Amino acid sequence: MSGEREKLTNMFSKIMAGTVTREEGTMLINHLAKEDITSTVMELAYLIENPPPGVFAKTILHTIALSRNKAFHNLIVNGLEHKNEDVSILAAQELARLKTADAKNVLVEHLGSDVYHVRKVSAAALVQGFGEGVDIVAGRLEGHKEEFYRSTYAQTLLGAGKKGMDALLRVMSSRSHGAVLSAARAVLSAAYKLTEEDIPKVFEALMVAGDNNDAEAIVEILKIVAHLRGRASAYDGYVRAFLDSGTSSVRTEAKAALAALGS
Repeated sequence: MSGEREKLTNMFSKIMAGTVTREEGTMLINHLAKEDITSTVMELAYLIENPPPGVFAKTILHTIALSRNKAFHNLIVNGLEHKNEDVSILAAQELARLKTADAKNVLVEHLGSDVYHVRKVSAAALVQGFGEGVDIVAGRLEGHKEEFYRSTYAQTLLGAGKKGMDALLRVMSSRSHGAVLSAARAVLSAAYKLTEEDIPKVFEALMVAGDNNDAEAIVEILKIVAHLRGRASAYDGYVRAFLDSGTSSVRTEAKAALAALGS
């Protein structure tokens, strides 16, 4: 073990034991970086991937983040792809805190990761840390061909409050078949969150799906209508339009929705 790695290992072990604070730990890593930045970055990268016994990789990355040393930026970026989701979450949160164009671009790039937790934490950091984050994630939802990617984006928007719900409702009114389905399923899972001003948007999406003859989308949106119950009773005429649909699943769902509306 190199002398530098030994110093870092001892320091992180003391942080875990509570005899050294993480803030005090930043003093050591910044000092080592001044002496030999290349070696320090290399040793820290090694320890993140191979933490000493009793030390968490997340603790190492958190201490690095607290140093606020730009020389360690790539360690934060690389942390996004860590096999441990807690490390990925911390890296994503740190990039969101930076609020720089570079940090945003890194998160956007990782929206396309094949690893579920990597794209999930990247999407969450974008919507939480950047004003345009909701629109970026909604754009990916609308444009991606794969359901397991779209569902990640949709669930992220669902957790983004009113702006996220508005984005989902906008996507529901698009003409992108897969995106409409993903958005509708996300909205359905949290239909209780829909406000009075959201109800017309649900029916707008229903009419667009009808114009597109998209039976799957119509069925999913009618399920949302059913969850609205009496709150949407004034819109029962829109539902009745689907009672004579040529698709049995649409007719069945329209009947169920009307019953839920009390019509």
